[in-house]
Amino acid sequence: MKMRRILYLNNFMTEKVVKCRKNHTIFSQPANNKVSGITEALTANDCEVKILSSGLVNGKSGKFYKKLEDRALNVDIIYCSIIDFPLINTISSIFFMYNQIKKENATRKVDNIIFYNYKPEVAWAAWLAKKRLHIPITVEYEDGYSHVGEIHGLKAWIFNFTEEKVKKSVDSAILVNSHLKKYYSVPSVVVRGIVNNEFFRKCKEYKKEKNEKPTILYSGGLDEERGIGVFLESLKYNDMDCCVIVSGKGNIESDDPRVDFKGFIPYEEVQKLMMQSDVLVQCQLSKNTFAKASFPSKLFEYIATGNMIVSSDIDEVKSFAGEAFAYYEDDDPEKLAEAIKSLYSEKGKMKNKIDALCEYNLPNKVGKLILSIL
Repeated sequence: MKMRRILYLNNFMTEKVVKCRKNHTIFSQPANNKVSGITEALTANDCEVKILSSGLVNGKSGKFYKKLEDRALNVDIIYCSIIDFPLINTISSIFFMYNQIKKENATRKVDNIIFYNYKPEVAWAAWLAKKRLHIPITVEYEDGYSHVGEIHGLKAWIFNFTEEKVKKSVDSAILVNSHLKKYYSVPSVVVRGIVNNEFFRKCKEYKKEKNEKPTILYSGGLDEERGIGVFLESLKYNDMDCCVIVSGKGNIESDDPRVDFKGFIPYEEVQKLMMQSDVLVQCQLSKNTFAKASFPSKLFEYIATGNMIVSSDIDEVKSFAGEAFAYYEDDDPEKLAEAIKSLYSEKGKMKNKIDALCEYNLPNKVGKLILSIL
């Protein structure tokens, strides 16, 4: 059987490109995790994958960054040339990325292009490849930008226009939750996320020390829709003698002496905290519109640890995890505190369910699902 050749268009960043292009401010570990998951799922099913990244630079230096080649995730990565200036960075990314697609296709036929989330710098390059080179294109779609509240003005118009126009040309879609299926008449699959094989193995080998006190971890975004406010408020209703660890980019306000705020720390340290903690908390607001077009990707790291998990009652999470998690309703801090305290009586029973959920979402299994629509 012929090996399928796939170009994956996104904004993946290795440490090398983050350093040389000075784009620390727009680096996103969750976005990197999503890219690595899809890549691993495809390569686990004998696909040849090459990543074309915009290596986006979002300053105002006017500097021209040349194409950079690298290797990560066991695949080749090409960071296309880009000019660092607002709007021009997007236009230059589209131009150089499309030219790279042409070169790749001329060398050996490309069977499919997957592009990430209607980001203009990759979506229009995929659209040009479809129109001019007749390569089938697949969108990997979550919130798009119509649900991102902090984007306004011309930028919002560009993102929404891109989504509206490019969507008409896609051949298939990888969707982050089932709510999005109604927007697509093309073949589509729901891929909420993928458990990273390397982290899964690391968790299996990890020798967990017994914590002096029950340890509760919140890691991730500290913005309102991620529910950090609900979590901190819940501590008023939780009288446990415990250690509460919070990690993430930004700041929090809490005078609770149990809270140990780590701030933004290296990813490896975050993973170790996940493995060592007893309870992992996911608080994305269930009543926020963002929940209808997204999925909390950190849950795929959480389940790899095998530790107890409590989550807000987002219907997508409940349909994904079933009885493997404890839930709280109505974004209610008091109910969250009750759910955390109740977990300890269910520890053994839930561990088996979390392990089964993890196995079901490993790359080789998810990859077969993706290939069914390509």
